[in-house]
Amino acid sequence: MEKFLSRKFLISAAAFLAAFFTGVAGVFPPEACAVGMALSAGIYAASEAYVDGQAAKSTQTISTTSVTATSQSAKVVESALAPKKDGEQHGA
Repeated sequence: MEKFLSRKFLISAAAFLAAFFTGVAGVFPPEACAVGMALSAGIYAASEAYVDGQAAKSTQTISTTSVTATSQSAKVVESALAPKKDGEQHGA
């Protein structure tokens, strides 16, 4: 229901109805009114996509992890991450 009360939707609906009724009244040719109706829907969809994209950017969080190690734990990590030689297991 919230989307139906948004200003973007209401303006788009008003533009769509205005294009429709100017076509019915014969003010503009039907082709021009059809283009107006399609544009109002397209502009609404584009504006929603833009707003959603900006909202996604603003809520993005980046976390970092910091690790401190002693000389002994550094050796353990180094041996665990070192490439294995044929037939050797990690930590051996």
